[in-house]
Amino acid sequence: MPPSSAPAFLARAGAGENADISRGERRLAAALLLAALGLRCLYIFRYRYDSDEPQHLHTTWGWTQGLLQYRDFFDNHTPLFHIIFSPLVAVLGERADILDFMRFAMVPLWLVCLWCVWKIGRTVFSPRAGLWAAVFVALLPWWFFPAVEYRTDNLWTPLWLGALTVLVTGRMSAGRGFAGGVLLGLCFCASLKTTVLFAVAGLAALAAPQFGAQGFSPRALSRSLRAALPVLAGALLAPAALCAFFAARGAWPEFFYGAVQHNLLPGVDAKNHPLYLRFVFLLALPLIGYLAHRLARLWPDGPAARRRVFLFAVAALYQPAFYTIWTLLTRQDFLPFYPVAALVVAPLVLWAADALGRPARVLAGVGVVEIALILGGRPPWIDGTQREREILRDTLRLTHPGEWVMDFKGECVFRQRAFRWVTEPLTFVRLRRGTIEDTVAADLVAKKVCVALNQNRWYPKAGAAFIAENFLPIGHLRVAGKVIAKDPVAAGAPVVFPVAVPASYVLWDAAQPVAGTLDGTPYTGPRALAAGPHTFLPAENHARLAILWARAAAAGFTPEVEQPKWEYFR
Repeated sequence: MPPSSAPAFLARAGAGENADISRGERRLAAALLLAALGLRCLYIFRYRYDSDEPQHLHTTWGWTQGLLQYRDFFDNHTPLFHIIFSPLVAVLGERADILDFMRFAMVPLWLVCLWCVWKIGRTVFSPRAGLWAAVFVALLPWWFFPAVEYRTDNLWTPLWLGALTVLVTGRMSAGRGFAGGVLLGLCFCASLKTTVLFAVAGLAALAAPQFGAQGFSPRALSRSLRAALPVLAGALLAPAALCAFFAARGAWPEFFYGAVQHNLLPGVDAKNHPLYLRFVFLLALPLIGYLAHRLARLWPDGPAARRRVFLFAVAALYQPAFYTIWTLLTRQDFLPFYPVAALVVAPLVLWAADALGRPARVLAGVGVVEIALILGGRPPWIDGTQREREILRDTLRLTHPGEWVMDFKGECVFRQRAFRWVTEPLTFVRLRRGTIEDTVAADLVAKKVCVALNQNRWYPKAGAAFIAENFLPIGHLRVAGKVIAKDPVAAGAPVVFPVAVPASYVLWDAAQPVAGTLDGTPYTGPRALAAGPHTFLPAENHARLAILWARAAAAGFTPEVEQPKWEYFR
């Protein structure tokens, strides 16, 4: 095929030309998709766990225990994802490698995303564009890595793409609009960020018909508004049912606060999201409108042209809208963006490949570059999953069902957190501003917590000080205990020490036997110590003395008593 201009190529792609895919391209695309699947399976076991993953898994586990999200434990995400995957967590049970299985459960959702991209691309542009859009996004590092993780955004994304697939791959009707609306409503139940998606899609749908050759048309605007009614009706169903579910269980205030109000916190990410970015949307809107108008003039007016302009507008408006509206931006917020962007970019890449006269080599080169970025960005020979597995392993060794622990977001997964709040950026800002009270110390004492996460990144200041004073590090965790004599102690010299967390303790001196009198009676082994002062009279000289939670000692854990320190956690 002789080279042509990009506008001419896009016009033909939109009209259904360039639909034939050579056998070589099919094989190349299949090889790259298989490579994407293979890399995904590899990185399930190697890619480091994000802190959100145990939080989502802990919330999912809560449903398996008959606990009601928001009321019985705090969470700040909408609950559809956790409800859907709770049966799988119930079947798998308490195991240290459970996150690997839950990551595998994300693979079908990933495949749904790729199918939606292919379906939209082949319908709106051409089968060739749809195929390569799926290949490009499957290997795109910025989409690849978050899509590996066990997170609610990986249900949110296929629901969003499913809604787009329903809405743009056939003649619009009330039934199609209603079905697309139902999927958008499920998006709301998977993520509150759907409010931004809904606004972007609504604006793009209303604007797309106005960019044709005839310009603004009141009649077209009226048709768009009428078509939106069944979409809105469908979108209300799932959120209304969800609200009714929690209201019927007397948990409406907790649900509304956790899923909505807690997340509406201005200035929470001022360092990474400065105020001037709030104007990105208004500044970008004229340019996006101009480009949409130019694209619309490539094709004759009609449903196909409007769909293509709609997809472009959705992709172009997405990031400016999020930077303007959303308060706390994270990389997973853009998971729904990249597939739509790939649909828009794929025809341009195909034009460039054809213009160079060696499309297979160009397309293979794009795939190889993406694979190289994946491998170079996160080398697979580095195991980033070990830490979380060890936390779960030690938690299961040290605690029994029904006991409480102290972590940030649910890192211990199978045990409830003594402090109600998830300690992440939103909560931490509220703690600093005084709208949430630091009750960590009181909660640990009241619930007799003997296990805490050994990092202080998100602990409230007073809570962190209490843990440092009354818990000893054993690696990734801390257990109840403290150094009661830092300096050498002579035989018969009384050691008076306070206990804050009531529990069964042993006296510790480098794992050597300790003899003497504790609170007036001979010390012979583990002793239940109530909160308050206690006195130990050693029978021998000791260089240092500590008390250690008896269960940790029995399990063979060795505490750090010389220089107890927090682990570094990025």
